[in-house]
Amino acid sequence: MEVKFNNQSIELAENTSVLAFVVSQIGDKQNGIAVAVNEAIVPKSLWGETTLQANDNLLIIKATQGG
Repeated sequence: MEVKFNNQSIELAENTSVLAFVVSQIGDKQNGIAVAVNEAIVPKSLWGETTLQANDNLLIIKATQGG
């Protein structure tokens, strides 16, 4: 299925969870990030049970330090 990730079209397997997607993009170190699906933040506690759908729009936001 096709989804948009940070405004680029990518192909994912059907029934991909948010957690599986994050691991494939970032790896196991997931501190300091937030994930939005269709402009709605998905709580980290729901990543494993939230299944992505075709044409979803995904955004990963990484926290940075600065002043």
